[in-house]
Amino acid sequence: MDLVARALRLIPPDSPEAGHLLSRYILVLGLEEGDYRGAMQAYDGALAIAHRTGDAALEMRTLAHFSVVDYWHLRSQGTVTKGLRAIELARRAGDQMSEVRTRFWVAVSQLGIGESREAQIHASAMLSLAERLHDRYWLATALWLNERVSMYKGDWHAAREFSERGLLESTSDPRLLATRMIIEHESGNKFQGQLFLERLLEAVRLLTSEPRHDYASTASMVPIAARITGDTEYLNMAEGAASTVLSAETATPLVASLARLGLALIAVLRSDAHGAKEQYASLGSITGSYFIGLSVDRVLGLLAQTMGDSEQAVTHFENCMAGCRNAGYRPELAWACHDYANMLLADERGRAPLQDDRAKAFSLIEEALAISTDLGMAPLRERVEALQDRANLGTVRVPAYPGGMTQREVEVLTQLAQGKTDREIARELVISDRTVQRHVSNIYAKIKVRNRAEATTFALNHLST
Repeated sequence: MDLVARALRLIPPDSPEAGHLLSRYILVLGLEEGDYRGAMQAYDGALAIAHRTGDAALEMRTLAHFSVVDYWHLRSQGTVTKGLRAIELARRAGDQMSEVRTRFWVAVSQLGIGESREAQIHASAMLSLAERLHDRYWLATALWLNERVSMYKGDWHAAREFSERGLLESTSDPRLLATRMIIEHESGNKFQGQLFLERLLEAVRLLTSEPRHDYASTASMVPIAARITGDTEYLNMAEGAASTVLSAETATPLVASLARLGLALIAVLRSDAHGAKEQYASLGSITGSYFIGLSVDRVLGLLAQTMGDSEQAVTHFENCMAGCRNAGYRPELAWACHDYANMLLADERGRAPLQDDRAKAFSLIEEALAISTDLGMAPLRERVEALQDRANLGTVRVPAYPGGMTQREVEVLTQLAQGKTDREIARELVISDRTVQRHVSNIYAKIKVRNRAEATTFALNHLST
């Protein structure tokens, strides 16, 4: 940093040489020093020189560098806007390496704000380019990115394939090991999940405890795994890692947020109201975001519940579910449905849940059960079934819809009556085609019709469509 600053003082401030130094200075200030304002000043200076001199290569590098800084400072939209322009310039120049790098930052930012379709496009394009370049680091990174895209959607098979290829390129990569650990736990392979956890911890031990992404993400990934499995053996280690990250003065907002998410989940797992309150205050500014497939809104809902604020928890769970449906993040949607239902059925005030709460919980349980079954999320499915048994919903709930249909069946019938195909209904309700077909079959049996035309007539006579 000192060398760059000294060099800038020795050359004309508006020269092309100054522009190139300022472009490098963006990363030094924004990442190593955590100085966003300083990085912004360097960015403005470098970009002004690039525009004045017509230096497209300098403009591309400046945009690309600051898009990275935006990402680490939780300014995802800035990453996307600047990154897309940098990609355009890189493609014009035939600079495939710059395009690979920038597509990665754009895609991870889009995943984090729920723009999953756009992220998929960049992830696929990045992988094709990385395969042609034969750069092992960026190929492993591209495979990790595609693994994450698949994981967010609940496509465990595709995620494992990307993971296996990535680990062949980089066997001790903490990024690949951490996501694979979650994939195995989510899909019920506890033994494999434990193996990848142990490999992850061994890889992290070789790192310094500086505020870097690998270290901070481990502080959050271990509690995520504990939330899935109920195994809290490694929480103290994760708590220590998070505290180390947060004690560093140069930790970027992204790294700090990963650590705080870990502490938030630890507070939930320990039913620690004081810790929940502390982390709730620190995470409130990043609602609507997703980190490694985890919705910040769901974490805030769990924290609010732990604090005893059920009204605020409802708001966060509702926001989480709306965002997950829009993005197509089905595993996280299923978890949100479970956690929301669990809160509604909690007997925290010494009385049974209200009937409206029970009816809402029944609908949430049904949705969580459908998704977890469809995606093969065995641990979550077992939790949902246990929640259903505990509530004894089957004996106390009085059907509120014609023919004894459930709320989800009514939603499917309403869509069907609007002339939508099974695939269109699946996309609208964020469920699989097979799940829609099962619902349609159940609907026909309950309302005693034989085809879609008769079902539509029934809907028009009995439902508001």
